[in-house]
Amino acid sequence: MTETISFHIDPLCPWAWQGAKWISEVRSVRDIEVRWGLFSLFLINEHHDELEDDRPRMLLPLRSLALARREQGNEGLERLYFAIGRALHEVQPRPEADEDFVRAAAGSAGFDEGFLRRALDDPTTEKEVEEEHAAVVEAVKAFGVPTIILPNGRGIFGPVKAVAPTGEAAGELWDHVRWLTDQDDFFELKRIRNRKPGQIAA
Repeated sequence: MTETISFHIDPLCPWAWQGAKWISEVRSVRDIEVRWGLFSLFLINEHHDELEDDRPRMLLPLRSLALARREQGNEGLERLYFAIGRALHEVQPRPEADEDFVRAAAGSAGFDEGFLRRALDDPTTEKEVEEEHAAVVEAVKAFGVPTIILPNGRGIFGPVKAVAPTGEAAGELWDHVRWLTDQDDFFELKRIRNRKPGQIAA
């Protein structure tokens, strides 16, 4: 039986990008469907003074994803998210995710020329991001991305991988993550990160 999971992302996060590539690969080797969810790293950290002026910039890609889902469903959100992810996290130097960038990404994902303007002129796209963020924080005490939520409501942060595994390796990682997430008394595994997202070990 196909299992539908929620996979929450912030398009600005390079670690979540590796996670999203991984879970997308998992779908080809395990019987799962992915419902993409939104989470804001700005909103979880907005109490920090240095982020005081960053709200429009950091919510911009999320607001575009909210409208993509509203207009074209989960598939539309995924298509735009992967267009943003490839253009933002797969190139060096990393570009600025400003309006021109998101507009270009939306165009490459098949959205019309006025798409971004609609997203920014509609205050409910920001409200939708805020409400979804608050809901996942309330539901599983989410604090970062990626956050996975199983159909039974159990959630977990991660996995945090520098390089997304592919093929059966992706499936095997899912098997372990899925099992751990389902353990009611499991809380945490962690080690220090010694490389950047996308960086292969020397």
